[in-house]
Amino acid sequence: MTSERVKAFLASIKPEEEYNSFLKGKRVAIIGPSKHILLEKNGAKIDDYDVVIRLKWLPMKGFNTFKDSVGDETHVMYSSVVNSQSDYNVISRTSIKFTRHPECNVGSELKNKVYNGISATAYSAEEYAFILKEYATENNYTGNKLSNINCKSVYNVWPQLGFNAIMDTIASGAREVYITGFTMYHGGGHMLQKNKPIGHNKTIVEKHNGVLEVLMLNDVIKHVGKEKKIILDSVLKNISDEYSGLSGGKDICTPVMNSLTDKINNLVKDL
Repeated sequence: MTSERVKAFLASIKPEEEYNSFLKGKRVAIIGPSKHILLEKNGAKIDDYDVVIRLKWLPMKGFNTFKDSVGDETHVMYSSVVNSQSDYNVISRTSIKFTRHPECNVGSELKNKVYNGISATAYSAEEYAFILKEYATENNYTGNKLSNINCKSVYNVWPQLGFNAIMDTIASGAREVYITGFTMYHGGGHMLQKNKPIGHNKTIVEKHNGVLEVLMLNDVIKHVGKEKKIILDSVLKNISDEYSGLSGGKDICTPVMNSLTDKINNLVKDL
């Protein structure tokens, strides 16, 4: 992607004013669920960020057995399911300020509502799907079949929740973005689910394509890295580096994909 296209894409997904103002000028950490995050004791480092974002899970202070590795703080939670009022009653005991939902699935039901002081906000995942579809064509990487799930049927790739959260944050006014606990489906399992389906150890799962997401993340970082500080943890940085300079064609990327997945799964096999 050219610098102009990256800027146009980020402009098209820039968060709405309320949420963007919350992130503007702040240091933001985005925490994913890969088991490799448990290998280091970065909890205090994570909690030191101005805003901490998590996916589908909130550590409850006093009951968080992973505190040393993942921290205690949570200010934003991304979720792909509708949360009931009772759910908001529970999460309001944390420091959470916002929930973020894909409008295409369920977010429209929550948009612009406040529950127990928590703003429920929605973003358009279709914007991400549209650019990923174009990106797949440009990079000769069209390895996914069409999905027939809701509005996803018109796209041959659909972004993962973690990819949405990362891009949403990069597109915001945050001045620094730290990304940890993500492998973009290059293995690593799930720290809360020992028996997570094998899909989390495959890079291409139904409509999701982790390779495309890494390639696109690399392009975005290349063009905005001088304007915004973006930090990847060591595992994601290694994934990013391995794909650096590759065109995205399936024959080229598949050996890299398989090697990385095996390496990361071996790294977390005893967790």
